[in-house]
Amino acid sequence: MSELIAPNSLKDLVDAHAIRHATVIADKAAFQIQVKYGMVERTVSVRTRGGQIKARVFTSLDAVARFMRDKIHLAQYEIDAANFDPTAKAIKRPDTAKRLTAAHAALSHSEWAQQKVQSSRDGLLSGTNRVIESDEWSIIRAAKQRQRNSQ
Repeated sequence: MSELIAPNSLKDLVDAHAIRHATVIADKAAFQIQVKYGMVERTVSVRTRGGQIKARVFTSLDAVARFMRDKIHLAQYEIDAANFDPTAKAIKRPDTAKRLTAAHAALSHSEWAQQKVQSSRDGLLSGTNRVIESDEWSIIRAAKQRQRNSQ
């Protein structure tokens, strides 16, 4: 594998008309972008959420085309599809799975909290929940504070 180049650096090279050649290389169901400038060949990189820098992998040619057009501003490149296998399994994203699991858990907690608040409001309206006056809250808070300080 060739060395890596950051997308911002690649864009700077494109703006300076320094890119000699760009190739999108297929590897089973994924694609990577390799560029040549001067006597150097590099693969486009990405920084992960964990701070690692690794080769950027695209899951479709549409994604590659959007990246090349919108981010890099490079309109001409070749596609090497010799190793393309449309029957290969799509790339799994364990980082995305973890993030979505955490988001789902946060949403579940948010829904639970909203239900608790709504049931409290309903109880106040129906009279099943008692309203605690501010002077009573002061007494309760002071007792809780004494209890925490004694531990």
